[in-house]
Amino acid sequence: MFNWLFGKKKTTPVLSKVDYWKAFELFALFDDLDRVKAVLEHTDDIRIDFIAFKDWFTEELGELEGANNPDFSRVREWFAPNADWDRLMGRQGFELGRSVFKRADWWKRNQEFLPGLLFG
Repeated sequence: MFNWLFGKKKTTPVLSKVDYWKAFELFALFDDLDRVKAVLEHTDDIRIDFIAFKDWFTEELGELEGANNPDFSRVREWFAPNADWDRLMGRQGFELGRSVFKRADWWKRNQEFLPGLLFG
């Protein structure tokens, strides 16, 4: 009875928010997104679809940076193979686009399991 009342409960390890972000490469994903922003800002392209993408991306990045629980669905769609980023940047942005997609896809596919790691 004593152990039942005062005994320690076995708990599963819970990740801190920093460990959680490291485990799912969110710091690296935001670094990649900042690199994308820099590439877009330094690319002289006057195509309407490029300018629209640049505006949408900048707005989305601002929302993601301010979100408590970011949703990378749109980023994942933009950077999927042969999607908007590839059509606009071609070979020039291939490696960066793959890196963004890989991390955003990993986050999106595992998002339903993540709260359990953070909150126990």
